[in-house]
Amino acid sequence: MNRKPVHYTLWQIGPGGMELGVKYYSEHLSDIRKLYVYGIRPAGHQIFDESLIEVQSGPDGRIAPYLAYFRYCRKYRNDIFHLQNGGPLILLLTLLAGVKTIVYHIHGTIYWRTPLQEFYLKTTWRAARMLMKGARVEFIANSRYSAGIFHDKVMPVTPAVIYNGMNVGRYTGKRTLRKDLRRIGYAGRLAKGKNVHLVIRLFEQAAAKCPHVELHIAGDGSLRATLERQAAASPYADRIVFHGFIKDIAAFYASIDLFIFLSAYESFGNVIAEALLTGLPTLTSNVPVFEEIYGSKSSFILGDPKHYDTLEKKFLPLLDDFPRLAQEALDVSSSVEQQCSIEHHVSQIESIYEKN
Repeated sequence: MNRKPVHYTLWQIGPGGMELGVKYYSEHLSDIRKLYVYGIRPAGHQIFDESLIEVQSGPDGRIAPYLAYFRYCRKYRNDIFHLQNGGPLILLLTLLAGVKTIVYHIHGTIYWRTPLQEFYLKTTWRAARMLMKGARVEFIANSRYSAGIFHDKVMPVTPAVIYNGMNVGRYTGKRTLRKDLRRIGYAGRLAKGKNVHLVIRLFEQAAAKCPHVELHIAGDGSLRATLERQAAASPYADRIVFHGFIKDIAAFYASIDLFIFLSAYESFGNVIAEALLTGLPTLTSNVPVFEEIYGSKSSFILGDPKHYDTLEKKFLPLLDDFPRLAQEALDVSSSVEQQCSIEHHVSQIESIYEKN
């Protein structure tokens, strides 16, 4: 069968969730299709095996990256372009270049932050939508929540929902039923919106009740110094450990007994799925996408991070009910394994390519 080549478009080639997704595609699809990845801006770190996927990046500058991408699209306009959340301008340029087969992959839920941005971006989305009449554009989203936001705020289309895929075996190999609460953990960026300062506050409540409980924080980011100062001022500072970047994140999940993730917004939340795959009891904020992951296990959701008192009120009783929480986490891990396996994800993506 003569399958069309696929070009994955990223803002920049480097470590990240979308980039890892493309890396998975290269590992699973390179034997049946010619694959390319194009970074709009110069590469940060090379993460791809170039024996599996051809890699190219655009130049630096304000206008030059877009002109270079337009020329790239013209050259390969008869192939499939899989845009990784590029935004309306990248979609518009792809269409203007004459590409007829486009997969637009929605990963986020924040599209603008100011009225001026909203005006400019909505105008660009409208222009792109007009040009879509002459092309086949498939929209896919990584959760029902992100699909709904895109439909309501950006464009009245109904994206197909395909959950993020991951190497589930890496995590299920660490799956165990947690017995005792000794180590609470967080993994992810130490940045605004992740609310790691609230994780520290909840830990302090646990530490006051349980003298053996520790907090382990994996990850790095712009707020690390601020959070380290907060931890140093805690009466339980000697039980708070910052690990920085963790290479073997599955081993980190396996080493802790309770995971807390209080993001203010998340289009999917890979770390939630990863943690649950190891059987790790996981408490989160009330971001709708987490409800998709948990199904009926609503006890895992603490509430709105804007209202800390509510989080604390629900958190403390769960400490006394830890055996039940641990068993529920182990039970839900099987359904997460099924919906998030990279094999299942890639088969869904390939079925979309096959339609084109």
